[in-house]
Amino acid sequence: MTPEAWIVVGCVVGALVLFATERLPPEGVGVLVLLVLGLTGTVDAPTAFAGFASPAVITVAAMFILSAGLVEAGAPAALASAIVRYGGTRIAVLTVLLVLVVGGMSAFINNIAATVILMPAAVTLARAADASASRLLMPLAFGSMLGGLMTQIGTPPNLLVSDALAAAGHRPFGMFDFAPTGAAILGAGLLYLVTVGRRLVPDRQGPDFDEGIAQTRDYLAEVRVPAGASLVGKNLRELRWRPRFDISVMEIFRDGRRLRFPTAEEVLFVGDVVLVEGEPDDVLRLTQVEGVEFTSERDFEPDRLQAEDERATVLELVAGPTFSSRGLSIAAMRFRNRFGGLVLGIWRQGTRLRTRLRDQRIETGDVLMVRMPSARVSDLEESTDFIVLSQRARLVLPRPRMLVPLAILALAVGLAAADVAHIAVTGVLGALLIVVTRVLPYDRVYAAVEWRTLVLIAALLPLGTAMQTTGLAENLAQAVTDTLRPLGPIAVLAGIFIFTSLLTQLMSNAAAVVLVAPIGLGIAASFGIAPHAVLMMVAIAGSTAFMTPIGHQSNVLIYNTGAFRFIDFIKVGGPLTLVVLIVSLIIVPIVWPL
Repeated sequence: MTPEAWIVVGCVVGALVLFATERLPPEGVGVLVLLVLGLTGTVDAPTAFAGFASPAVITVAAMFILSAGLVEAGAPAALASAIVRYGGTRIAVLTVLLVLVVGGMSAFINNIAATVILMPAAVTLARAADASASRLLMPLAFGSMLGGLMTQIGTPPNLLVSDALAAAGHRPFGMFDFAPTGAAILGAGLLYLVTVGRRLVPDRQGPDFDEGIAQTRDYLAEVRVPAGASLVGKNLRELRWRPRFDISVMEIFRDGRRLRFPTAEEVLFVGDVVLVEGEPDDVLRLTQVEGVEFTSERDFEPDRLQAEDERATVLELVAGPTFSSRGLSIAAMRFRNRFGGLVLGIWRQGTRLRTRLRDQRIETGDVLMVRMPSARVSDLEESTDFIVLSQRARLVLPRPRMLVPLAILALAVGLAAADVAHIAVTGVLGALLIVVTRVLPYDRVYAAVEWRTLVLIAALLPLGTAMQTTGLAENLAQAVTDTLRPLGPIAVLAGIFIFTSLLTQLMSNAAAVVLVAPIGLGIAASFGIAPHAVLMMVAIAGSTAFMTPIGHQSNVLIYNTGAFRFIDFIKVGGPLTLVVLIVSLIIVPIVWPL
């Protein structure tokens, strides 16, 4: 191999290691690979940055905006509300409804958005059925990935393989060329999830409110302001208890009244009883320095925090895929200032974090239990950072306004399906109409786009080009062909599927497809089989991230909420991957003759 080919090998191996170890964010890995290829001269500058002008990247960006428009208009929420109202309490029926709805939504909108929208509905339905949320959350996440296989715009891998075919001089896949295989796979996957899979999905309880509040009491104390204390007449801002003692004021009790969620301007008076949260040693230091005293044991009311009335409520939140404060602590993100609430507990990978809550760095998928003023709950529901897993179902009725984004989506998809224009062009047209008709406010357009995903895809596309120009893809394809030729073309398709599926468990499905697509084209040419059949297998395998909680963001989102363990995804996702493989090997050669 040439020196340039070895550089590409190094980039591929290095990227796999970095993806698996998560030492860098995925988009950071992509940019690093791009820089190595550019600095070593393996690809020239125009090629290095060609990915940012790729039709696939443009289409993905447009679909994010179209999805956001549908969400803004409330169309998906109306579906979720209907499931909650009419779904009943049988887990098997609820599983069917959720998988079909999330699958249908994922065929046309971002599958992560579909999961986010239906997560609260799944949790509410599980509680109504007196079952753990895990029973419905895993089918929901898997259904979103299966549904993405139905159309060209359902998931980035479908767009990327279409782009790869066009770049190689072949006819790209059309809008609904994925429908026959996608429908068969969704049907088989649904059958598995309501039969064998339903018995394999673990029945685990997620974060428990009562337990969380009980454990929080270990860090609560009541102190009284005595006569003569130097702090009398000062407000909480002046006292600076948080930076000085690492103490938070939760409530103030004065003359039989209860002041919830006091502001920084609240003044302390003689006789006030202050409910504070902090480490025992810090609270003791507070009493010694400030001259306040612990309330007597007979006066202490440990159940005050547990009361939930019309003025205060306890909510369960999930840090969503667009969480803007990723990696910041509760204190750094100023949660209390932004939302007026108090974080009572944080769960990660099914385990409650027990160190100082305000110092914990929040990551996507973390579950937070918070106590909020009831009047401020709407602030959280409107935030793009969190998913509110409300225990109370809210009725969302279809509105005429919902028809506008649905019509725009139908126009964009219809024009592309009729070959009037490329899906990138019709997608941008749809995104523009979403903004012009004010379905999505202009100031929220940029927030609707998952820039990390776009950067990752655009930065890695030159790696696929380099694999072809250096001859590496051809060499790998020839080695695979020589090994599998005696076993026939079906074995080749199976090998490509397994390789792509294993990659997508460890990295973004888009990254996996970018790496495998050039090899797949080389194998098709070397073996003498249709490239469309090979790349259809690559696209399908790229959406089978069922076996790890890190393979897809839908899995990340349900991981903590359902109290899953890593092994659960292997137990349920492994057989499902095998089902998808078998169905694909039957359907793909029929739809796309070898």
